[in-house]
Amino acid sequence: MKIGVNSYFFRFPASGTGQYLLHLLQALAKVDQENEYILLDSRPIPEKLKMHIAFPHVVTPSPKLVRHNASIEKLIWEQFTSPFAARKTGVDLLYIPYFAPPFFPGLPSVTTIHDVIPLRLLEYRTDPKMKAYLQLITRAAHKATLIITVSQHAKKDIMDALKLPADRIRVIYEAAGEEYQLISDQAILSRMRAHYGLKGRYILYLGGLDQRKNVLQLVRAFAQLHKRIGDPELQLLIAGNPDKQRGSLFPDPRPLAANLGITDQIIYRFVEEEDKPAIYSGASVFVFPSLYEGFGLTPLEAMSCGTPVICSNRTSLPEVVGDAAIVLDPDDIYEMVEAMYSVLTNSTLRADLQVRSLQRATQFNWSKTASETIATFEEAFARRKS
Repeated sequence: MKIGVNSYFFRFPASGTGQYLLHLLQALAKVDQENEYILLDSRPIPEKLKMHIAFPHVVTPSPKLVRHNASIEKLIWEQFTSPFAARKTGVDLLYIPYFAPPFFPGLPSVTTIHDVIPLRLLEYRTDPKMKAYLQLITRAAHKATLIITVSQHAKKDIMDALKLPADRIRVIYEAAGEEYQLISDQAILSRMRAHYGLKGRYILYLGGLDQRKNVLQLVRAFAQLHKRIGDPELQLLIAGNPDKQRGSLFPDPRPLAANLGITDQIIYRFVEEEDKPAIYSGASVFVFPSLYEGFGLTPLEAMSCGTPVICSNRTSLPEVVGDAAIVLDPDDIYEMVEAMYSVLTNSTLRADLQVRSLQRATQFNWSKTASETIATFEEAFARRKS
């Protein structure tokens, strides 16, 4: 079987979908000796990714009239150009690794829907153009032969929001990349600390700054923790740039930190992909107070590095972390402060969480993800043939 893969998100390699696509393709190259894969896009693959991708890449440019507007170009690519490119290339099945199924695929298709957050949270669909786009892809999802999603919770959400039957949806878990391992080399950790301005112990948050991530609550909890613990060098590293995105959907944590008197204790820095294993490994605790997730990859990455994890008890997160993390109500600031204090002051608890984290992380791997994805492709192709 020849499978065409919409590789649009390779232009955003640091995004969650970009990382998902990269790791999945790398795993498919290792485990699948039967099928042929062709990457489809309207632009060439970025040079820095070519060395990591073993599959051929076919470029079908978008019409010149739409190239001036990124949103329109994306829509045209998803709904018209990519299905056309797939048929022209002669693929047997089209795979779309994000929530953008074409309304008229013209051949068997599989779409991965990581979540339906814009359909569940009102603040993510205030723009009329976004509302129209969501209506289109919601209807188009019914045209996909099969849907892949990344957690049982996401499956239930998709069934409810998109009115899709359970037998059209396959749950296939994500995994942390092989690069996420415990780093204990003090020279590496020291260089990382110096590069990111970290003085001593630090609490880490990594995972976006939009409203549902609940970062302001973490800042409030950290302010109380910092006062209680009495360590002037304790820092909070928020891996992100508050200046990158503005508006009510992306609340800036800096004014709140200033009001609480902890501006100097918080570092805001974008963390490069190659630095993440060391950043995770060096953290005293990783805190992820998100209110809504389709999966929860960053807690899993942290656990793969042996980092103690505190995370929200909402949506898919308990499904991912199991009993390897401290799971709590993200609205309860007292509980969050107590959890961080316990990890920082109780070495036995910290060591137990590290062991549990490393064990839990082994239950997720990209080879398994790839094998289950291949089985879904084959099922989708067989369904259309029958």
